[in-house]
Amino acid sequence: MISAIVLGAGIGKRMHSQLPKVLHKICGREMIFYAIDSVKDVADNGVVVVINEAIPKEIFEGYEIKVQKKPLGTGDAVKVAIDGLDTDLVLITTGDNPLFEREDILGFYNFFKETNSDVAFISAESDDPTNLGRVVRIGNEFLKIVEETDATNEEKVIKEINTGVYLFKFEQLKKLLEKISNKNAQGEYYLTDALKIAKEEGLKVSVYKLPKKLPIYGINNRYELSIAEKIIQEKILKKHMLNGVTIHNPETQKIDYFVEIENDTEILPGCLLEGKTKIESNCVIGPFAQIVDSHISKGSTVKQSVVLSSYVGENCSIGPFAYVRPENLLVKNVKIGTFVEVKKSKFDEGAKVPHLSYIGDATIGKNVNIGAGTITCNFSGLEGNKKNPTYIEDDVFIGSHSTLVAPLVIRRGAYTAAGSVITQEVPEDSLAIARAQQVNKIGWVKRRKGQNG
Repeated sequence: MISAIVLGAGIGKRMHSQLPKVLHKICGREMIFYAIDSVKDVADNGVVVVINEAIPKEIFEGYEIKVQKKPLGTGDAVKVAIDGLDTDLVLITTGDNPLFEREDILGFYNFFKETNSDVAFISAESDDPTNLGRVVRIGNEFLKIVEETDATNEEKVIKEINTGVYLFKFEQLKKLLEKISNKNAQGEYYLTDALKIAKEEGLKVSVYKLPKKLPIYGINNRYELSIAEKIIQEKILKKHMLNGVTIHNPETQKIDYFVEIENDTEILPGCLLEGKTKIESNCVIGPFAQIVDSHISKGSTVKQSVVLSSYVGENCSIGPFAYVRPENLLVKNVKIGTFVEVKKSKFDEGAKVPHLSYIGDATIGKNVNIGAGTITCNFSGLEGNKKNPTYIEDDVFIGSHSTLVAPLVIRRGAYTAAGSVITQEVPEDSLAIARAQQVNKIGWVKRRKGQNG
């Protein structure tokens, strides 16, 4: 049996952030989950995640959680993790190691078995080993791992580094952890010291040098976070393109990990597809569209617009320059046009808001046309923050520059005249006119000029 331990309790001072390091997101997903992915299929006896008290346990559903209450180092974190554990082998990785993949870990495990090792770890060549543990050898034989703060000047020039991924026979690990101390510059219990002790005690310690080269091994700052995001983003883009999505200028796109896109959809330059967004087939998205936690159904277009937490039905058109705020439902063949803002509203089949309007807390019927400059006045200052509803039934025509003062119902087939302020229910098939009568004062301008002399 193999149990995996993912170490995620580190504070991450070099991130200069109040957010725990492993919760920083890469393509919309906390970095620690990429590390979990790399080991979870190899670990047939489950995954234990070690976190600190600032990290919510709830996000790790399906995994065993252990809390390291004080930051006493990786050795102490592993002690916390193995308390009560029953297993044969322990696979350990760090939560800030998102670039390892399942195949890397599987190759390491096969190496461990083939070499009949008691302990093994993954090393790699790093162009810049600063702040990483150096692998010290005598000839080709492994001697120890030394941390940056404890390394001599000679050791600091070593470019072979420890990646933070280990395999231990469980019984050996328990004994080794009891022998490590915190007599070092950081005053912490280093897991790497267990390797040195194992070597001194005649156990077989093997080093699996990673066959491929990664640009970074572990994330310690925002710059390294950006490097990891670029690599993972490229994988996400490639996956979608191989699945039949056309993505123009991939280097200009941001597509999060959980986004789903069906085949024959086209993503034009400069788009941000975020959260748990789903885009069905034959859509055209962009250019320069931001869609967050929304569902875009087949055949729809979103051009130079923002769509947040909304459902867009089939063959709808949004934009350019529309702002679809949360909780909107566009049923089918709906148009939300240029410089239109909508919020918490339902638009039934064939409804159109072509330009320059604000519609909020409204239910819009089938084939309704809303003229330019229309607004729903839904806020009631007399009743706290209450937002009053507007109901517009099927086949209504709202004239340009209408002001609809909620609560309000406009019945089926009715019209409102341009420039009207509608405050009362409009009956079916009626024309509502609510504006002051125009008065022309003949000669008023000349008289005014005369008075001003």
